[in-house]
Amino acid sequence: MTNRNVAVFIDAENLFKGYGKLEIPDVSMDDILDQLEKAASREAGAGSIALARAYADWGALGIDDYRRDVERSGVEPIQVFSVGKADKNAADIVLVVDCLRAAADLEHLEVFIIVSADGDFVPLVRRLHELDKYVIGATLADHPVNSVLEQEVDQYVALKTKPTPPAAGLQPVFSAESASTTSPASKPVAKKAAKKAAKQQPEPGSQGGDTHRPPAKKQEPKPTKKQEPKKQEPKPTKQQAAAKKPSGKANWHEMAKEISVVHAGPAKSPEDYKNIVKQVLSDPKVRSFSDKLANAGGTLPILAMAIKAAAPQLSPSDARVSTLSRALRFALAGTQYALARESDDVQPVLVRRTANPAGMLSDLSLDDIERGVQ
Repeated sequence: MTNRNVAVFIDAENLFKGYGKLEIPDVSMDDILDQLEKAASREAGAGSIALARAYADWGALGIDDYRRDVERSGVEPIQVFSVGKADKNAADIVLVVDCLRAAADLEHLEVFIIVSADGDFVPLVRRLHELDKYVIGATLADHPVNSVLEQEVDQYVALKTKPTPPAAGLQPVFSAESASTTSPASKPVAKKAAKKAAKQQPEPGSQGGDTHRPPAKKQEPKPTKKQEPKKQEPKPTKQQAAAKKPSGKANWHEMAKEISVVHAGPAKSPEDYKNIVKQVLSDPKVRSFSDKLANAGGTLPILAMAIKAAAPQLSPSDARVSTLSRALRFALAGTQYALARESDDVQPVLVRRTANPAGMLSDLSLDDIERGVQ
């Protein structure tokens, strides 16, 4: 059974900012959801989408035609009406209220995706982190993203859209040049003008015209200073860009990309799930990642990112549990690592057992999982 633990909240007015009425249908909502679901699975070890809502004034010009595509993809369009003169933040407020209500009431939702580039959502992201949620931000690839929002979310997804044909590939149906050469009425006039010009122009070597006038000197073009092309510096690679980031904050996503697949298939039972996690943790790169994460007090979804890189088909549902934290408390039993949490309002973090940190969560056995022990 698929584990549905992802919630998507779309600020549609922000997503389609600057898009005209004819361009919006090229942005497929099915394609957007597919990209989001793959990103959540790849980076956070998440399941599939359980809840998806899009907020906008769906009667506004340019967005109204897109509503059918939104509904067809399974996204619930939420109509937002302004109660005052300024309607800029009307959709934002409704989105935040709905998002926090879902985070509080629906415990199975672990990954929250906010589709917007607006920095106004930074407080929402921080509150979701306090509620033990993994948060993904997303917007169209060509939209500028608020820098604070991009840093606060656990990952940011640049949504790709269909490419637009280049202007050079578009041939005009009519033009001034084509009209002058193809218009039947203009052909006789053009022929007469050409004949008249030919009669007035003396042939080479003839005595007609002004014989005393010396032939015009050909003016040599003035030499122009040759400009050397400017040297373009090569763009830095992703690894170089990651290296330039402040050393105070590790780039876990880039580090996870260095991890190779250790186990390719899914788990067939809870015990199999546990054995695969132990196999993954014995890999040198995963162990190095986990050690650094434990030193930094990194959160559980970041650990899931490394496990997902090493075992792409491994899922918490293989351990027959509803949440990732319970699955890892079961799988990490007997290893050097454990999960700890200072209070119910914060995310669990990865710790070393030998450090005996405060708030370390107890291990779960197979019997505990079957009995539903939290």
